[in-house]
Amino acid sequence: MEFKQTTILGFFDSSQKNYEIPVYQRAYAWDKKNWEIFLEDIVEQLNGDNSYFYGNILLETIKKDRNYEVIDGQQRLTTLTIFMRALLNVIEHRKNDSLLDDFDIEEKIRIYIKNSGNIKLRPVEYDRACFDAIIVDNKNKFEFNTPSQKKMFEAKEFFTKKLSDLSTNKVLDIFEKIEYTELTTIELTSKKDAALMFELQNNRGKDLTNMEKLKSYFMYQMYVYSNEDETNTNIENISNIFKDIYKLINDIKLDEDSILIYHNQAYIKGYPYRTLEDLKDEFKKTEDKIFWIKEYINELHTTFSNIKKFELFSSKYKSYLEHLGISAFIYPFIIKGFKFFGNDNYKLDELFKVLEIVLFRAKLINSRANIQERLNKILLGFEGDVNTLKRNIKNKLNESWYWGDENTENHFNTENMYDNNVLNYLLWRYENFLQSKGYNIKNFSIENEQIEHISPRQPNNGVIENGYDIDENSEYDEEFHTEYLNCIGNLMLISGSHNASIGNKPFNEKLNSYNKNPLLNQQAEIKSFAKEEDGKPVWKKESIDERHKKIVDFGLDTWSL
Repeated sequence: MEFKQTTILGFFDSSQKNYEIPVYQRAYAWDKKNWEIFLEDIVEQLNGDNSYFYGNILLETIKKDRNYEVIDGQQRLTTLTIFMRALLNVIEHRKNDSLLDDFDIEEKIRIYIKNSGNIKLRPVEYDRACFDAIIVDNKNKFEFNTPSQKKMFEAKEFFTKKLSDLSTNKVLDIFEKIEYTELTTIELTSKKDAALMFELQNNRGKDLTNMEKLKSYFMYQMYVYSNEDETNTNIENISNIFKDIYKLINDIKLDEDSILIYHNQAYIKGYPYRTLEDLKDEFKKTEDKIFWIKEYINELHTTFSNIKKFELFSSKYKSYLEHLGISAFIYPFIIKGFKFFGNDNYKLDELFKVLEIVLFRAKLINSRANIQERLNKILLGFEGDVNTLKRNIKNKLNESWYWGDENTENHFNTENMYDNNVLNYLLWRYENFLQSKGYNIKNFSIENEQIEHISPRQPNNGVIENGYDIDENSEYDEEFHTEYLNCIGNLMLISGSHNASIGNKPFNEKLNSYNKNPLLNQQAEIKSFAKEEDGKPVWKKESIDERHKKIVDFGLDTWSL
């Protein structure tokens, strides 16, 4: 183990030296907030006399004075290299400025970016083509395949824009400050030492993801508990599995730490799982710790793989779940479902159907009571039998009352459905029901989607037009205001432009508009509920009651367990 005090200039200034980020490390993940802090720190240092300290960089020596793997510090080094490229671009753009007469830009490119065929920093393998194009070769276009590639491009654009706003004097001051910024390199010669130091570094409060903390913790535990002749092999095993997990992360929309939580809820402790300390407590109870770690990380890899499969999965109830908005408590069931059902699409969609019902009820009722407490034992006991799962959930939700059949019906019949956060989703599912072939709510949309009050809310001028349930003063009675105006029987999906065009017009004019432009069948069917008075259609309590009952019956049937 070797400690070296150096500067950023000293760190990069060698024709042969290069640094590689191994593929078991996470890809580039810094965003605008991190870039802003990075730049603010540098600018702030310009006002002081003290040297700027960039921290420790932990390296594994592959070939002394030539090739190193970056064990810790990859986000900072990648950002630094991108920043130097942006800084050199700004200087290049101002090359005719007399202040830059003595600045050798080609020399700086050789030091920080590329010296002949030696590229100074190599990111994770699957991002190298992008890095080489936009940073090394300084191109402005690339077909991004991973979120990390897009972040590298955006970082270059961000720094270029910010630096372009500064004077040439200030740009040169920043360059000099960066070159003589101090850092410490810690060079290690084996995977064992790397595991030990990485864990010690991470215990110093560094801002890492929980996935990175878990990786370092397990590598260190392998160091502690492995037989001496198996230590390197076991640590490499951890590295290789995390390499595959990080490859998967780049293809997944859900963030890695959330997946880690859902995985541990599915297999470790249920919903009460909160932090890595819960996981460590379980680990400490085991006798064969090496076996436990290997089993755990293999299962974790399977979970990430299955989350990717889920995101690519196409089915009716999966699309319903997504349109409804998947709450966190649903994902542990999805993770276990893919484990038990594999590629059985029918069983998976049956599971999604059950989960959609539970999720819909939870969002419809939106109780302060904790649904996770009720489902925890069911989650931990779920081993792939959907019928048993459905029966257990039904019994538990009815036993709890909050999300049971009775309270679900109560909420369908609420007098103020207008403010419920599942109203739009419910009316889209109702539209599917009305269509002979059905719309796919994921793929079909209406422009500027809004909710129409068929009997209009009180207009600004206080006058409600004819055809509605009003008295001689053109006003609704108290019962209509409290029980009918915002109930589901009086609410309908409509486009924003259509809604604006009909406003608070008399009902017969609204009805003609619905009939002429029935984009949705729920608009066209209003005529079947309308009554007639004095030869004109009217929309009163009786009509609303009939439509309300039809939609409620549909809802109770659709979201029944």
